Amino acid sequence: TLVTATPKKKVVTLKKTVSGPAVEADRWGPLQVTLIVKKTTTIVGTKKTVARKIVSVGVPVYPSHTDRSVFINQQALPMLEQEALTAQFTGGITMISGASNSSDAFVQSLQGALLMAQKV
Repeated sequence: TLVTATPKKKVVTLKKTVSGPAVEADRWGPLQVTLIVKKTTTIVGTKKTVARKIVSVGVPVYPSHTDRSVFINQQALPMLEQEALTAQFTGGITMISGASNSSDAFVQSLQGALLMAQKV
C-alpha cells in the first residue's frame, strides 16, 4: 500500500490599522480615513496564499467646526464608510449628494489608506 503524507496546514491571521493622509475638504477642514485590515496567510506544504479584507472603516478626523459641517458629516460619513467596506480594494465609491467636499476628501484619503493596506 502507498502512504502519502498530507501536508500540514498553517493559518496566520493579522489585523492592522492603517491610515490615509489627512485631506482638506475644501475650506471646511481635514478629513482622514482609517482602515482595519485582516490579513490571512495560509500555508499548505510549499503553497502560500495571502488574503486581505477590510473589516472596518473609520473617519477619526473630519470637518466639524460648524453645526452644518457636523450635520452633513453625521449623515454622509456612515454611508461613505459602508461604501468603502462594500467596495473593499476596488475603491469604487459613490459620492454623497450634498457632501461633495467630504466625499472628495474621503476618496482621496481612502486611496492612500488602500495603498498602505496592500502592504500589510
